[in-house]
Amino acid sequence: MFDLIKRARWDQAYDVLVSGDPPMISRILALNTIFFIFFIIRRANGLRPMKETFVLQVQVLLLAANFLILFQSRIMQFLDGII
Repeated sequence: MFDLIKRARWDQAYDVLVSGDPPMISRILALNTIFFIFFIIRRANGLRPMKETFVLQVQVLLLAANFLILFQSRIMQFLDGII
């Protein structure tokens, strides 16, 4: 696992994150900000905060989406080899 992180092409990750209109990093940050605002509003109103498992699931989903975007070409090559 650490070897994969060590060998990753971080320059390509930067290119992916700044590509698009608006850039991918802006979309990810906006989504994260929306969830953070919901958390603050619920906390300020005294409502029951979101369940910890739900918050963790959302964060794992965002992390998985980031990995899918970063390694999309390799994943597509792998899937083409299987199919």
